[in-house]
Order: sequence, then structure tokens, then C-alpha cells
Amino acid sequence: MIDHTPYMQRAIVLAKLGTKAVRSNPKVGSILVHKNRIIGEGYHKKYGDAHAEVNCIESVRKKDQHLIAQSRIYITLEPCYHRGKTPPCVDLIIKNNIKEVIIGITDPNPKVSGQSIAKLRFTGISVVEGICKEECHNLIRPFIKLMNQNSPWVHLKFAKSKFNYMAAKEGQVWLSTPQSKLYVHTLRSDVDAIMIGTNTAKIDDPSLTTRIVDGDHPIRIVLDRKGELSSDLNILSDGYPTIYVTSRERTLPSFVKLLIHDFDHENQLEKLLPKLFKLKIFSIIVEGGSTLLKSFSNFNLWDEVTVIDTQHELNSGMKAPNLNGILVKRTYCDSNVISNFIKNN
Repeated sequence: MIDHTPYMQRAIVLAKLGTKAVRSNPKVGSILVHKNRIIGEGYHKKYGDAHAEVNCIESVRKKDQHLIAQSRIYITLEPCYHRGKTPPCVDLIIKNNIKEVIIGITDPNPKVSGQSIAKLRFTGISVVEGICKEECHNLIRPFIKLMNQNSPWVHLKFAKSKFNYMAAKEGQVWLSTPQSKLYVHTLRSDVDAIMIGTNTAKIDDPSLTTRIVDGDHPIRIVLDRKGELSSDLNILSDGYPTIYVTSRERTLPSFVKLLIHDFDHENQLEKLLPKLFKLKIFSIIVEGGSTLLKSFSNFNLWDEVTVIDTQHELNSGMKAPNLNGILVKRTYCDSNVISNFIKNN
């Protein structure tokens, strides 16, 4: 009896190498195993490019290619059934005479949704489903949200003191360390956009770039209800792409996109997210300020949260939100503890 779990876990590790370049597609990993030896590995690298299964099969060395038909292929997600920007991967598997396919989860996309599994079985290929099902599901949660809700994946990020405060009553207080700052810049490099509120823009005048790590800068989104932010601020003057959300018309530099929004509704944030989705913003990290973070928390508009627990002595101001979720990762970074959770739907 083969234990498929270690092999699927390797495919999951590969899938996580996929960055925001996959855009609205899911992160998928795949490996090809001959007996107990991995002969091929691949993952989906970029939207519109080859899928994980293609990259996996193409990675097999020439001297091992005769083993492909005798191997098992592991895929974190059911192979695609329809022709999109690339041909159906289910046909590639059949073409290569692979006799056994091990799948993490069924594709929730109605264009697939079990049809590839049925086609594989119809052609006599053995299919095993549900290996590391929960982990594979967590991999594609952003994709599921995009597909079902037409709304970006929302990732909250905040640091808090040892007394559970994330902001002082007045002025700026830095809670995290330089090491955890490096971690945050890495997070920024893996999302389409980063969002802040008016006060954060005024007080901190941040650049919101990934300047201390390799990676693309996210698009900056700033909420400014009254349209009062100074044009001298970094996000309105440094030339990097920015979306300026306000309630009135305003002349802005060419690199800044004006988005008129009605802030008067209680659920204005919920109404804003689909507008950002239409602008091809598929993932957002919300970094502040504390009022904006509280709003996303209070209206339950978050999907993922990164909490930086610090040893700072701040014991007054605004309390950090108490968000319950599934712990995905915990990192010890100097004196800080960084915990990543996804919402338990």
C-alpha cells in the first residue's frame, strides 16, 4: 500500500512557489513519481503560461522520459478540462499514457468540477482523490473567492504590543523590529495591492514599496474620503502606480488612478472591493491605519491575517482586533512572533 501523503506534500511545497504572477489562477503543484523516485516536478508559475502538469512532465530528463508512462502523477488540484489560455491538462496526461493520477482536491470551477476525473477514469486511468485535501483546499482559497464572489483576497497585517495595543492615541509608534519589517516587505511582494487610510498617509508618509527585498512593488491604494491629502506625499508624487479612492473629483498625476467612491454607506468597504476586482486587483494587504484595520475586522471583510506580537510596552490607545482563524504559519523573528492565520469559514 503506497502512502501518497509525502508525495502530495512535496507537490504542495511546489505550488506555494507560485507568486502573484499566477494572478486569478490557482496555485498548483505537481510531481511525477516512478516507483519511489521523483523524476519530474512542476508548478504553475504565471497566468497564461504552462500549468503545473505541463511543467512537471517537461522537467523529466531525457534519460527518464521512457519512465513517464510507468509513473504516478500527483497534482494538488484536478487537471483542467477546458481549453483556456492553454490546452486541457487532462488530455496531456492521457497522451503520455500515465496510468495513475493522484489528486488533492476536485476543481471547484464549474468548467471542470469532476469532468477531468471522469474522463481519466473513462479511459482506464486510475484516479485517487482527496490526498491532503484540506491543505490543497487552503492553497486555492483565494481562487475560490475570486471565482465565487468577484472580490479580492484581503490580508490584514498589524503589529501589537505585549498589552494587545496596535496604535497610540496620538502620533506614530513603531512596534515591530527591522527583522520583522523585512518579513512584511516579503508579504508585500506577493500581493497585487497594499491599502492604507488617510491618517496613515498623512502621519507616516509611507512609500509602501518592496524596496528591501526582491520583487514587484504592489499597487498602492489610499482611501481619502474628503480628497484632502497633500500632493507632496510619497504615494502621490513618487511615480509608482497608485489608486486614489475618494468621494470627489481631483486632479492627480498620470501614475495615480482616481476612483470615485461613496463613503456614506455603512458597508462602503464591502462595496469597494468589487470595484477593485474590476481593476484586476486580486489580492490586497491592508497595513493601516488602526481605524481601517478595525473596519475590515468589524465587518468581517478579511480572509487572512498576519499578526506581529512584539515586546513593546505600549499599554494605551487602540486595541488590536481579536481575529479567530486557522494558524497556517508561525515565525520567530528576533524578539517578535509573527503568526499567519486564514479565516475559518
